[in-house]
Amino acid sequence: MRVRLKYGKGALEVEIPEGNLISTLKPNDLPADREVEEVRGALENPLGHKRLRDLVGRGMKVALLVSDITRPCPSHKVLPHVIDELRMAGIEDGDMTIFFANGMHRAQTIEDMNKLVGPAILGRIRAVNHDSKDEANLEYVGRTRRGTEVSVNKEVLDHDFIIGIANIDIHYFAGYSGGAKSLLPGVSSFETIRQNHSMMTLHRAEPGVVDGNPVREDIEEGARMAGMDYIVNVVLNEGKGIVQAVAGDFVEAHRAAIRTNDLMYKVPIERRADIVIASAGGFPKDINLYQAQKALDNASYAVRDGGTIILLAECPEGLGDEVFEEWMMEASCPDDIIERLKAGFALGGHKAFAIARLAKRARILVVSGPELRGVLEGDLSGKGLMEPAETVDEALKRALDSHGRDASIILMPYAGSTLPSPIGPN
Repeated sequence: MRVRLKYGKGALEVEIPEGNLISTLKPNDLPADREVEEVRGALENPLGHKRLRDLVGRGMKVALLVSDITRPCPSHKVLPHVIDELRMAGIEDGDMTIFFANGMHRAQTIEDMNKLVGPAILGRIRAVNHDSKDEANLEYVGRTRRGTEVSVNKEVLDHDFIIGIANIDIHYFAGYSGGAKSLLPGVSSFETIRQNHSMMTLHRAEPGVVDGNPVREDIEEGARMAGMDYIVNVVLNEGKGIVQAVAGDFVEAHRAAIRTNDLMYKVPIERRADIVIASAGGFPKDINLYQAQKALDNASYAVRDGGTIILLAECPEGLGDEVFEEWMMEASCPDDIIERLKAGFALGGHKAFAIARLAKRARILVVSGPELRGVLEGDLSGKGLMEPAETVDEALKRALDSHGRDASIILMPYAGSTLPSPIGPN
């Protein structure tokens, strides 16, 4: 059977032997035919809070934290309704500021900003790129119970009311994106992010887990210390349409949206396969390997020990992070990276660690664009981390040659969002 899978802004095809395919893990997609009604309804019926128009008033300064280009959040669809609600309370355009919650990612270009929030809004409301390393514009607000020293963008803290706008996805160690993550890591300092993310190796720092997840609990404590007030979050189907919107308290509303997300993206499997073919889901989930790694992590729950994952990720920005690249380049084998992280946690290095940990139990073949493939063929070749392949058909042939012509295959067309939940033997 010929299968078409998302890749960058297009698609790739692969021929899969029908007798080998044991499962196609697709989201239980829900319709997105009432997007405007969903967002308006969420603002009219917030969870754990009064209506936004009743929480703010004339003269107050409002910070709007929006996702960067690596996230699929349709801020341009959500912001107009949030701004309308604020205006009903007497908040003028000049009293609002949009902050691109870049976390430790690169600054957003003007082109990025226009795509994210729309030129009409960008032309009226001041927009700011958060820089996690700009020490002069960071303010310390306290230490969490787990020891994270929380410093946040000073301009954000100068506002009277802070709203996070994001989409919810399964996250490989924070449980889920969205909620308080708009503030931490979104507009926090590099060191705050490093300290928080260093908990990724702890028990229950896992995808799809919030209760008892040390990373998520630390994020929410830090956000409360910094005075985060409100969220508007959306759950998207794989067409990037808004299935559900929630508004209100950044914990209560977030948890309500998680239930819908799980209905779509937690997919049961009876057993793990010899080979998993995983598409990150196309742009922006495969903008670089730093982002596409999340698809690898989800695919790890579908592959047996000693199996093979074939990752489809265009990665036009290559590896996507300097520290991540350094750790990958300087290692001679997966154990080098694992031991390096044990000796000292580093942001960027944590992504290399996640790949190295997976490479210890499964072979990773990557079908990508020339920007990444050249690196895999050159500096990363022979390190036991990941191998390049020209086409998906070539990668599958190599995997079948390794595991035998009867090898079992699981297909994950949207691996960046789909979490396999084994219900049988692993």
